[in-house]
Amino acid sequence: MVTYKTEKELTINPLKVSQTLGGVLALQGFYQAIPIVHGSQGCAAFIKALLTQHYQEPIAIQTTALQEMNIIFGAEQSMIQAMDTVLEKHKPSIVAVLSTGLTETAGDDLIGNVANYIKGLNKECGCFVFPVALPDFEGSLESGYSRTVEAMIRQLLKREKVCVSNKKIKNQINFLPGAHLTPGDVMEIKRILHSFGFTVVTAPDLSTSLAGNQGLGYSPLTQGGISYNQSKQLVSSEWTIAVGASMAGAAKIMEEIAGIPFRVFPSLSGLKANDEFFSFLQEISKQPVSPFYHWERDTLVDCLLDAHFSFLGKKVVLALEPDHLYSFITLCKELGLKFDGLVTSFSTNILSKMEEEIIIGDLDDLEKMAASADLWISSSHGEQGANRMNIPFMPLGFPIFHQLGNSLVTSVGYRGTIETIIKLGNLLK
Repeated sequence: MVTYKTEKELTINPLKVSQTLGGVLALQGFYQAIPIVHGSQGCAAFIKALLTQHYQEPIAIQTTALQEMNIIFGAEQSMIQAMDTVLEKHKPSIVAVLSTGLTETAGDDLIGNVANYIKGLNKECGCFVFPVALPDFEGSLESGYSRTVEAMIRQLLKREKVCVSNKKIKNQINFLPGAHLTPGDVMEIKRILHSFGFTVVTAPDLSTSLAGNQGLGYSPLTQGGISYNQSKQLVSSEWTIAVGASMAGAAKIMEEIAGIPFRVFPSLSGLKANDEFFSFLQEISKQPVSPFYHWERDTLVDCLLDAHFSFLGKKVVLALEPDHLYSFITLCKELGLKFDGLVTSFSTNILSKMEEEIIIGDLDDLEKMAASADLWISSSHGEQGANRMNIPFMPLGFPIFHQLGNSLVTSVGYRGTIETIIKLGNLLK
């Protein structure tokens, strides 16, 4: 497959999202956590606005609120003041300091500065602090999310190295969900893992923080997700399962430092992908597949038969983050759909192995390829382009506005695949 950038002097209707936003999203999956965005106040404001609109839930975030003089004379003191204020006022369990394009371009040594700050912390503080370098002039939401999870796990293993041993907890499994999975997807995969008798340690766990968590009153900290004490159990699991190719790095860190084998599933949408997933779980658990999932699989096969006339000869255009794009391409190929245009935000290894031509570009590029397409699939930022081309529009990815239930949408497992096929079929009918 050829992945290339369009030769344009400017971006029109961007698909790419800041890496820092991905880092903030990852932190929402940890309990009593708060990300501190090391940059201008506007960076944090836009991130909070986008995430709040998409998930319709409170988003925990703070900022160092840098101004011109802070950058000229060094931003370290602003970071220290922000850290002191957050720790003293809010008493979080987990704090991640995330860089931005501003501080990265200025050459601020975030990693070193945070490391020095951690050394000076009172041992009784008990807060888990780690830095993540996330320049927003490279990568996108997906890479920012995965880098944050990797940094968290690396720092956790460094801090808890005395707890790492060859003795593992029987039937305990780590689950590392990718950025493209909704809270509903995460819950569905957890349900499948539990059905095989596994105790599941999910990091990060958006299913308990951004899917209708009913907190008691306002809190500046996250009110759901996995706690720091629970995350310590990551080092004691027998297996790590990563969903999304972008999570392979975090899984490899677990294997290298804690000796935990892992398996990466690039997609859990479609019949073939789920058959492989269930077969693997049956193999490592030595447990049979629940009759309920046999019924779901039979229903999916019947759904494929019923819907195939809706997909015959139809063409779609897609613009999504890399892992999400890969997952949806494989599903569409199972359904017999053709592609008129594929656009993503940046190149990854999983996409470079595919046969289809994928452009690293924007939603304007997708619009230019959509003249004969039957369906447009992208975030809400692509809806106007679809309307101009008079093409049915299916909102997918991030962000999605003007639609309820983004957190609960499910596209993984046999059931999630059925729901997705029904949506596609009704739009293409």
